[in-house]
Amino acid sequence: MNQEAAPAGKALLGEMLTARGLVSPEDVDKALQIQASVGGRLGALLVRIGAISEDQLLGVLAEQLSVVYLRSGEEMPDNLLVFQFMHQSPIKLDWFLDHSVLLWSRDNGSGDGELCCVARDMLDHGLTELLNYFYPQQSVTFFLMANHQLDKLLEFVRKERAIEHLFSPGNAKQLREMAEEAPVIELVNNLLAQAVDVGASDVHVEPSEENFTVRLRVDGVLHTRLTQPADRFPAVASRIKLISGIDIAERRLPQDGRITTRISGSELDIRVSTVPCVHGESIVLRLLPKDRDELSLGNLGMEKDHLAMFRAWLKSNNGIVLVTGPTGSGKSTTLYSALDDTNDGINKILTVEDPVEYQLAGITQIQAHAEIGYTFARALRAILRQDPDIIMIGEIRDLETAEIAIQSALTGHLVLSTVHTNDAVSSFTRLIDMGVEPFLVSAPMRGVQAQRLVRKVCSHCSELVAVPDAVQVDLALLPADLLGNSWKESKGCKLCHGSGFNGRMGIYELVPMSTELQDMIVAGATLNELKTLVVRQGHRSLYQDGLIKASRGETTLEEVTRLTLSE
Repeated sequence: MNQEAAPAGKALLGEMLTARGLVSPEDVDKALQIQASVGGRLGALLVRIGAISEDQLLGVLAEQLSVVYLRSGEEMPDNLLVFQFMHQSPIKLDWFLDHSVLLWSRDNGSGDGELCCVARDMLDHGLTELLNYFYPQQSVTFFLMANHQLDKLLEFVRKERAIEHLFSPGNAKQLREMAEEAPVIELVNNLLAQAVDVGASDVHVEPSEENFTVRLRVDGVLHTRLTQPADRFPAVASRIKLISGIDIAERRLPQDGRITTRISGSELDIRVSTVPCVHGESIVLRLLPKDRDELSLGNLGMEKDHLAMFRAWLKSNNGIVLVTGPTGSGKSTTLYSALDDTNDGINKILTVEDPVEYQLAGITQIQAHAEIGYTFARALRAILRQDPDIIMIGEIRDLETAEIAIQSALTGHLVLSTVHTNDAVSSFTRLIDMGVEPFLVSAPMRGVQAQRLVRKVCSHCSELVAVPDAVQVDLALLPADLLGNSWKESKGCKLCHGSGFNGRMGIYELVPMSTELQDMIVAGATLNELKTLVVRQGHRSLYQDGLIKASRGETTLEEVTRLTLSE
């Protein structure tokens, strides 16, 4: 995108840049001397000698050529639509790639579709003639794009072409033998790279009778990325199982594996789970970035009063702190953040996990292996002889683990763990249902936190709305200093893939153990009676904490309601 010729009636590029004070006449003369000796476009030479930035150059070029300079992500064409149009074009895809040309179509309102083109050299007469020959009935609109953006899109097209070639009918019979061949390797790597690029937490590979589908979970919601015929599934599944250390020949039993790799510049641990199903094996890959900036209590979205309360629990010399919520609600991230917050180099911190999701410096982490008899309970007994100050248990799943955790808390250790319940108060009855005596549930407990992850509204497309009438009564019960007045609704744009949301944050319910609550647990109070007491004591529910976030425009009321329907 470094043209120098001027359309009729337009000033020369060098003159325009000089008139705007973007380059000096000396810079233009120097670039012209280089051009005379080695050739090239004047704009490119000015950028190369450091006289001007590419962004400044393209802004002036767009004015000179009367075209649009695509700058922001929202203006950019959809990568997959560009590839599909070029793949189906009568012009060979190799020609587009060799000449650094992108071509796509968009609806211009007339139903004919307008051709859109970005080229490294849009003043190439051969390009215009070729487009007019193959698309005689359609007008062509040219755009400018930064070189790095053009290169990124061209690389996407190359990778998609490789996938299409791999899945051509002639290759279908050989997929099983190609598990270690370059095309299959590139396919799996491409899928993982795309998952990282869109911020996916999981990749789901799901076979059915006629095809298999790859879906990516982004901000808690699954999006279909790829659908291919079923006879192409074995090679993909074999490749994933091979790199994750799973037995390729075993298809009748569930298996777990792990991959440590670098993708799109990020160091990742990938947990792989395979489960036999009717039409093959369902494969799920959980992406766990090693460099986790959010592993800090201050970055989780806790309100200041909740954050102070939770940190006070962590400063206890003994007791149990529980984090509750369904699968995928961010419990592990909260626990790791709590460990990071308490890791001051003075305390001995040990964890028992299955599996170890993130590796933390200065903390001894132990992987349980139930299949060889090394259970949570057995590991806990062993680590108590390691003189720990703080113990983190990945999950309290059974009576034996619960009893050892309680004994540890009663003998001078701070125990952090999770329980699968829908709210904080239910964790007390859950432990009692496991068989723990009520007085042993209440005595060591410091507090319980329940949480959910709500999607954050996209800052580019969300719109302000009036305060919903339905929440006026609820808002009156909440601390005024935490509330805002920026209620929003999501719309959807290219930057958020049409979802209206980008990223997630936590909403929390914290219930500290009080004397009155202890007495009621020991007395065998029902779950509803315990919840009534918690409400009377003024502890915010998940729904109320979500309202605070929604009032500040961080999420939407609909999103909060969706995740807290039980409230």
